[in-house]
Amino acid sequence: MLIPFFRTLILYFCIIVAVRLMGKRQVGEMQPGELVVTILVSAVASVPMQDMDIPLAHGLVPVFTLIAAEVLVSALSLKWEPLRRLLSGRPVAVVREGKVDREALKSLRMSLDDLLEDLRLAGVFDLRKVAFAQVETNGRLSVLPTDGGPGPFYLLVADGRPDPKALARLGKTADWLGSVLRAYGAADCREVFLFCADRAGNMIFLRKGE
Repeated sequence: MLIPFFRTLILYFCIIVAVRLMGKRQVGEMQPGELVVTILVSAVASVPMQDMDIPLAHGLVPVFTLIAAEVLVSALSLKWEPLRRLLSGRPVAVVREGKVDREALKSLRMSLDDLLEDLRLAGVFDLRKVAFAQVETNGRLSVLPTDGGPGPFYLLVADGRPDPKALARLGKTADWLGSVLRAYGAADCREVFLFCADRAGNMIFLRKGE
């Protein structure tokens, strides 16, 4: 009776360590890849708990292999944007100035009932009072009320890499971006760690190394 007890305890603590290695975000909202790894870890770890004939290592090795793969892929996605977009996707705007984007809802396979429910959970019961709402890559709905400020900030440059799609959504050109960055004293995007702007002309600029 003691062997199953100790095997389960060992697996329990090893899985806690494994999940901690994936980062604190695992405890909150997960990206699709992280959710898959978490489910697989649970499934793999349950096998040696149920079958005492299976060596404990046959449960621990796959668990830490999955965690190592997740950590490696996460590190690569930080450096390579196409991989990050493939794994996590992009935020999708579903409401602008109280108007629902039907095509965006269709692409997300999200019904109006789902949208209104998420708005209510965010404390908004009147669609007309929504200035902007978008579904984030983790599936949560972010909502900006009409009295919540001038509008959303668009991430135009992240770690030296410009985002042409965000620039287009803001209604600006690459020439405009270059002129603004030069006004901040940056020769080009490679010198910029973060640059955000909204439609009202508010900007957030952070140079690399600051």
